[in-house]
Amino acid sequence: MPKRISLQQIADKVGVSKMTVSLALREHPRIPRATQERVKKVAGELGYKPNPEVAQLMSAIRKDTSDDQGLPLAYVTTGENRSFWRNSPTELAYWDGASARAKTYGYYLEEHWMDEPRMTERRLSDILWNRGVKGIIVPPMVRTLTGKIRHVKLAFNWQKFAAVTIGDMLTSPELNRVIHDHYASILTAMDKLIELGYRRIGLCLTEHMDLTVNQRWQAGYRVYRANHPIERIEPLIVRDLSASAIQEWIDNNQLDAIIGAELRMPRFFQEMGLQMGKDLAYADLDLDIDNPSHRHISGIVQNSGMLGMAAVDLVVSSLNRNQLGAPEVPFVMQVEGTWKLGPSTPKRKKPNTRRKPASRSKK
Repeated sequence: MPKRISLQQIADKVGVSKMTVSLALREHPRIPRATQERVKKVAGELGYKPNPEVAQLMSAIRKDTSDDQGLPLAYVTTGENRSFWRNSPTELAYWDGASARAKTYGYYLEEHWMDEPRMTERRLSDILWNRGVKGIIVPPMVRTLTGKIRHVKLAFNWQKFAAVTIGDMLTSPELNRVIHDHYASILTAMDKLIELGYRRIGLCLTEHMDLTVNQRWQAGYRVYRANHPIERIEPLIVRDLSASAIQEWIDNNQLDAIIGAELRMPRFFQEMGLQMGKDLAYADLDLDIDNPSHRHISGIVQNSGMLGMAAVDLVVSSLNRNQLGAPEVPFVMQVEGTWKLGPSTPKRKKPNTRRKPASRSKK
């Protein structure tokens, strides 16, 4: 078996250091273009092939360097202000997971606010390149999706970067992406509610949320009800949810359980005069277990921190292989959720008992 060509052999042949060879093969802007081309030429002549163990070793070396926090990975955020995304528990979990994983590879996250005044996509792209940033993570962009607006673009100079997006919001270019397994989650939630004795189960979402998850929740719900002996309730998907709209939908369909993904749902129940878990069961598809208002709610914990971790895994893997630009065939990595049972979905003693609609004033 032929002996693998090492970075040191290339360095000796070119007359540069091993670190220069490593950076040149990754097209780091710190290394002059002429040197990069010379290193690549010699590497090709010697028959060099990247060694995964070397990549891991270099990551460990960077990690153990006490006077340097490592190399930066850009984390491109959006929203009406720099800290807007921090209002979302899910977004914070993405960041925490990605930040922790980056450290294990010898990198760190560097936040860049895309919607900063006078900032353009091309300008930010140039800023990142000039700073020597080669890896980019794009969490879900703060853009409102509707039936007419479904496409979100980001015009970076992508051929210079290894990039990954979290979620389905960014549609152009088609990058490697990490998503929650929404389809599996709705099937799990339906299974659990059926086991608990519920039969008239409805799905309610805002139109934006429905499109944000690429309608996977709605698709899973429709497939499930078509293949199981339960009532075929039409989902409530509207521009904006309100207590009155939900109340009318509940009464018209005589529901005994609803599934949603809405932080305002506890308030909606209060406005409807319904007690969650007693008058009507509720399960949430994006449960925030650290939120006091969610602690007694059943539903799916999306394991969002793992999505951030997986995003870093994909970016670093691409950097180690020097795979830059939008891929011809994107990778899609899915992370499954975990069901959490709470008082909002108690076991029903009489599954077929009809719940009385909440009283409403008559004109």
